[in-house]
Amino acid sequence: MKRTKDKRLSTESQEKDSLETMALYRDIVNAANILIWRTDTGGRFTFINPAWEKSYGYKREDMLGKPFSDFQIPEAAEYYINEFRNCLIGESVIGHEITFFSKNGKEIHLVINMIPLYDNKSIIIGTQGVAYDITESKHADEFLQYISAKDELTGLYNLHTFQNMTEQQIKTSHREKKEMLIIYTGVDNMQAINDEHGHDTGNQILIDIANILRKTFREADILARTGGDEFVISTLVTSKNTEEMIMTRLKGNLDMYNANKTGSLKLSLSFGTSFNNPGHSIAIEEMLSNAESKMYENKKRKKI
Repeated sequence: MKRTKDKRLSTESQEKDSLETMALYRDIVNAANILIWRTDTGGRFTFINPAWEKSYGYKREDMLGKPFSDFQIPEAAEYYINEFRNCLIGESVIGHEITFFSKNGKEIHLVINMIPLYDNKSIIIGTQGVAYDITESKHADEFLQYISAKDELTGLYNLHTFQNMTEQQIKTSHREKKEMLIIYTGVDNMQAINDEHGHDTGNQILIDIANILRKTFREADILARTGGDEFVISTLVTSKNTEEMIMTRLKGNLDMYNANKTGSLKLSLSFGTSFNNPGHSIAIEEMLSNAESKMYENKKRKKI
């Protein structure tokens, strides 16, 4: 009799422990800031925790019964669906980066971990996973990449980035059997501008030059500030008179800029050019050196 009573008490204790454990898990899931979910084999949500609503505005009824891909752009959805299918054949998905849109349309970057969900017969009946928001760190990384690639003052590329990108452009020119043109330019009267009007005005001139170059060249062309008052551009040659067309367009934009300028504020630039022929390619450093030398020769002639 005592043994039966002890067994009953032991069973009740186990059931109580089990209920307390389940309640603890439920509290953790409900309180967690990370996203937690389950889906069926069709990818439709069967469970989401409150973090979806707290962080991104979605209510349960917004998401239950729908696949995650409904909340993504098609390109992002394709990557997620591939990982989901891998999960359905028994693979775990660890550290997969995806994006989706919050209720108010903001793009969210997530890292997800997802595993198969089995029934008591070891048959896969869906998936379950967690996701961590990496949006802020992603934006921080993108910003660091931006500032490391760009000239802080003008927003054009810096010389290091220019060289790397132009190396790729050379490969494109070879593939398409096109010449590539490098144009090196420098301000003729930068010292006079700084002396007469101060460095703030000088900096604004450099910003203005960057904007003139943006206006003159195509989006596919590579524009950089090499330092000080000098700039460089690389562009694929699309016709026999490409250089002439560019210089005519650039002169027109300079004339428009100078229309209401006087004295040392009237902008004057010197230029030097260098070509890369797909049949006789030269290194990017040699192209830059050739164009820079011609630019300085052009400056000297103006002083004579």
